[in-house]
Amino acid sequence: MLLLRPHDFEQSKEPLEISLTVGVSNVASDVDNVVKPFLDILQKKYNFNDKYVFRLIVEKNLVVKGAEFIEFHIKKCIPKHFLLDK
Repeated sequence: MLLLRPHDFEQSKEPLEISLTVGVSNVASDVDNVVKPFLDILQKKYNFNDKYVFRLIVEKNLVVKGAEFIEFHIKKCIPKHFLLDK
C-alpha cells in the first residue's frame, strides 16, 4: 500500500470500473488469487467501497522472474442494466 502513488480519488457512491494487468513469472499462478487482496488494498488507500465496483477487467501477462507487477486503472463506469421480462 505504501508503494501506491497518492491520488485525490473523490469518494462517491457511483459505479466504478477497475482494470488490472498482473505480470506473473509462473504460468501456474492463478490471477484470481491477486484480485481480492489487491482490491482491498486499493479501497483502503483510496477510500472507496468495493461494493461500488461494477466492472472488473483482469489480464495476466507472463514476465521474467523478478519483473512481476500489478498495473491498475480506476474510473467511473456506466453499468449495463438488464430488465427481466415478467
